[in-house]
Amino acid sequence: MSENPDELVAAATRALAILDAFSMEEPHLGLSEIARRVGLAKTTALRLLKTLEASHYVARTEQAQWRLGPATASLGSRYTMAFDVRESIEPALRKLSDETGEDMSFFVRDGDRRIRLVKVRCPQAQHNRARVGEAMPLDRGASGLVLLAFMGETGPLYDEIRARGYHVTVGEARQTSASVAVPVFGNRWRVAGALCIGMPASPDVAPRLHAYAPRLLQAAQSLSAMLSYDAGAARHESRPRATWHP
Repeated sequence: MSENPDELVAAATRALAILDAFSMEEPHLGLSEIARRVGLAKTTALRLLKTLEASHYVARTEQAQWRLGPATASLGSRYTMAFDVRESIEPALRKLSDETGEDMSFFVRDGDRRIRLVKVRCPQAQHNRARVGEAMPLDRGASGLVLLAFMGETGPLYDEIRARGYHVTVGEARQTSASVAVPVFGNRWRVAGALCIGMPASPDVAPRLHAYAPRLLQAAQSLSAMLSYDAGAARHESRPRATWHP
């Protein structure tokens, strides 16, 4: 049943309309365009943008435009966590684990850290220390750096990760661990989390991890299409994710 318009808070409705104005095709918007899209005066739109900026739901670029902020990613991650993961994320990880013989994990961002939301252990794998719910650094390890890169972090390393579409680390977050990770997108192709293969660190592990990347990217695209509520998801599934930038 639809809500009575008299019971809605106008300011909240307008703020949500501003967030909805951004898209994958147009992630950066100027004040005038935002105001036009939501049907507001520029002064009103600017007040709402500053309010959203204070809570990190939007951010200003160096070119004086606006983009979605990191709080939207956190909100999207919590939305994704509300899914029945046994019917969405976990089966995809189980299939990959069976195919590769390696442990699989799915990480989401939580502020300045990453949380292991799902973990699938392969009986043959020797890398079983990690546990579900574990909090790890966001700026170390393949999955954390992938999350930062595809959420718009700037710098040469993050540019390389976006161009490649995945990242490999050896002995970074933990000296004994190595991993390869790719981004997974959720509603409207905003970053939902990172899909990760983990294994023990060794001198020759990096080439093995790089070899897994194409299969991991393929699985991430399929999982992204499933998690996205966008009606155009099927059309976007074949779009290269590596070139995306907020």
